Amino acid sequence: MLQSSSERAAAHPKRRYTSKACEECRRRRAKLTRPGTTQCDGQRPACTRCSERSINCLYRSEEDGRKPASKSYVQLLRSRIDLLEAVLQSRAIDIEASVAQLSTTGAMPQLPSITNPLAGGSDAGLSPSAFDDLCATFEGALSLDEAVNYDQDGEMRYFGPSSGRLEFQSESTPDNEDHESSPATTKSVETNRFILPLEAEVYPEDLQTELIDLFFEYQSPWCQVVNERLFRESMKTQGRFYSPLLLNCILALGSRYSDRIDTRSDPADQNTAGKPFMQKAEVLLHYDMKHPTITTLQSMSILVGVYVSYGCDAAGWLHQGMANRLALDMGLNLDAASLVGTCHMSPEEIELRRQVYWSLYCDDKLAAIYTGRVCSLLDVQGAVNLPSPLTPEQISSGSNDTTEMERCNKKILVHRGLIGLCRILENILLALYAPKPLYKGPQRISFLQSCTLELKTWFYELPADLRIDKHNDLPQVYTLHMVYHTCCILLFKPFLIKPKDAPVVPKTDTAKRAEEFCIESAKRICHAGKKYRQVFGSFRRSPISATHCILTATLVLIQYASPDPDFANTGRPCCTLYIEACLEILKELSTSWKPACRTRANLIKYLYQKYPERIPNSLLHDERRNTAVAPEKGVEMLAAQPQESLEQNLCPLMNMVDQNFAWDGVGEGSQGFGGGGSESAFNTQFALADSIMNGGGQDGTTFMDDAFWSGVNFDFNYDPQT
Repeated sequence: MLQSSSERAAAHPKRRYTSKACEECRRRRAKLTRPGTTQCDGQRPACTRCSERSINCLYRSEEDGRKPASKSYVQLLRSRIDLLEAVLQSRAIDIEASVAQLSTTGAMPQLPSITNPLAGGSDAGLSPSAFDDLCATFEGALSLDEAVNYDQDGEMRYFGPSSGRLEFQSESTPDNEDHESSPATTKSVETNRFILPLEAEVYPEDLQTELIDLFFEYQSPWCQVVNERLFRESMKTQGRFYSPLLLNCILALGSRYSDRIDTRSDPADQNTAGKPFMQKAEVLLHYDMKHPTITTLQSMSILVGVYVSYGCDAAGWLHQGMANRLALDMGLNLDAASLVGTCHMSPEEIELRRQVYWSLYCDDKLAAIYTGRVCSLLDVQGAVNLPSPLTPEQISSGSNDTTEMERCNKKILVHRGLIGLCRILENILLALYAPKPLYKGPQRISFLQSCTLELKTWFYELPADLRIDKHNDLPQVYTLHMVYHTCCILLFKPFLIKPKDAPVVPKTDTAKRAEEFCIESAKRICHAGKKYRQVFGSFRRSPISATHCILTATLVLIQYASPDPDFANTGRPCCTLYIEACLEILKELSTSWKPACRTRANLIKYLYQKYPERIPNSLLHDERRNTAVAPEKGVEMLAAQPQESLEQNLCPLMNMVDQNFAWDGVGEGSQGFGGGGSESAFNTQFALADSIMNGGGQDGTTFMDDAFWSGVNFDFNYDPQT
C-alpha cells in the first residue's frame, strides 16, 4: 500500500540547521548548531554566542544559501584533478617541483575557477585583466564617419582593422560628432512616408496594455532582447528604444499568451492570435531594414518566436539569422565599453547591448537543438561582459517598489544562468553533434567526463532564487531546469545504442550508464514540469523551449526505459505515466505554440506504431481515416481528443488508483490557479509512476541534483562500439 505524503513527512522531519556561521564563530571554529544553544545559531543581526560575549557579530555578504558540496560532486572534482595530474606526469612534468618553484618565485598564477556566470563578476568567463587584453586586440571601432560608415543613416556600425576603412576615419569623429544630430531622422521620414498611416494606427489602450504586460511577464524573462523600463519610457516620448515595428512585434508575441478573440485574424481559430500585428510588422520591417537600428534587431528576434509559434520554422530560422548578422554589424559581439566611438553611449545603452547580444546567443543555441542544426553565433566570436545584476544598494535605493526591483534582479539571474548553460550546450553541440565533431574515439570519453563536471558545477552554483526544491514564483526558472536536464540527455545520447541496433549490437557498460543518465534526466524533466504545474496551473503561458525538452524526455522514456519486472510482457511501454504527463504538458503548450500540437500528434502516432496491440481497433481505424483525408490535420485532431486517454489504453492500473491521491502532500492551496481536477489526476499519475519506478524521496529533495549523481561511477572506458 502506498504511504501517504503526510506519513512520509512525519517519518522524516526536516532539519533546521543554520546555513552559515558568523565571522567571529567561524574564526574560533565554533560549530554550527540549533538555535538556542551556546554556540553559533546563525541569528541575525547577532548570534547568541556573540551577544552573550558582547562581541561584534558579522556575517559574510556573499552568502547564497547553498548546501555543502555533495559527495558525488566532490568525487567528480577529485577525479578531474587526478586525471589532469596524470596528464602532466605522462609528459614527464614533476608536479610538486613545479608548484614549489612557482611558490618560491612568487609567480603563482591566480587560476580562474570553472566558468560560472552566476557567481559575481560580469566578464564572459575571463579575469578582468584577461578580458581587457582580449578586447585590446580588436582595434575596430563603432563609427558614424561617412568615410567609414557608408550607410550614413545615423546608426553607429562596427568596422574592424581588416576592412581598411579605419585609416580614413576622422580623429574628431568619435568625440565631437553628436549621435542625436545624425541624418537618420530625415532619411527615416523620406523612407517611411508611404507607411505613416500604418505607424500612426492606435490600438485600444486596454488591449495594448494587456498584451505588453503578457509579453514582459512570460516571454521577455526567457529571451531578454528588450529592456522593459527603457521601452516603456521611450514609448511615452517616441524615444530611441521604441518604434512602431517593435511595438507590433511585442503585441504579436504577447497575443500568443492571450485568450482574447480580438487578437486573432480568425475569431474561431486560436492559432491566428497575433497575426494582425505580425502582418503589420512585416510591412514595417521591410522599410526598417533599409536603415536598421537597435529596435530593428530586437524586432527581428521577437519575430522569430512569432513565426515559430505558427509552425513556420523556416521563416523563424531566417529572421534569427538576420538578427545575428545585424548584431555583428552593430558590433554587439564586442563589449561597447571597450570600443572606440562609444563615448556618447549611456551606461544604460551599453548594458542593453550586452543584454541583447547574450539573448541572441542563447536563442541561437536553443534553436540549434530545436532544429538539430549548427550554431551560428559562437562564443569565440564575442567578447562581451555578462548582464550585470542589481546590487543590494541599487535595489534599496531604486525609485520603484523594492519587491519589483528584486523580481527584476531575479530575471537577470535567470538570464545569466541560461547564458552559462548555453555555453556548455555549445561545447556539447560542437564536440558531439557538429558535421565535423571536435572529438572522436577515446577523446569523446574524456569530453564526457569533463562536461559532466561542468554541468554538475553549473547546477551546484545556482543561487537560491534559481532553485525549484521550493516553490518559485518565476515560471522561467522551471524551464531553465528542464533545459538543464535536456543538456544532460544531449551529452549522453551519442553514447547510446540506437533502438534499431539494440538486438544486434551488444550493450557496453558505457551504453548502460548512458541509458541510466538519460532515463533519469527524462524523469527529472517530468518532475520539473509537475512542479511548474503545481505553481502556475498549466503550461499555457510557458516559453516554447519547454516543447523540445518534453519531446526529448518522451523519446528517451519510450525508446530506452526498460520494462518493469512486475509488468514484463504486458505490452505496455515503461514509464507510461510519465509519458502521459508529457503528452498532457504538450497539449497545454499547444494553445500558444503550434509545434507542440504537432509534436504531440507525432508522439501519439509513434506510440500507436510501437504498441499497436494496446490500442483499440476503433481508434486505429479513425486515425487511418482522418490521416487519409488530411494527414496533418487528422493526426492533430486525433491528438486533441480529450476522451481518449493514453493511460486508459496503455495502463489499466490507472483504474486501481484513487483519483484524490496527492503525490507529495503539498495541499490544495499549492496547486496554483486553474489547477482543478486535472491537477489531481496529474498528481495521481506521478504517484503511481514513482511507486513503480522508485522515484526517490518525496520531501522535495528529488528536485535537487544530489540523488541524480549519487553512487554513480564516472569511470567511463572507451569502447569502439559506442
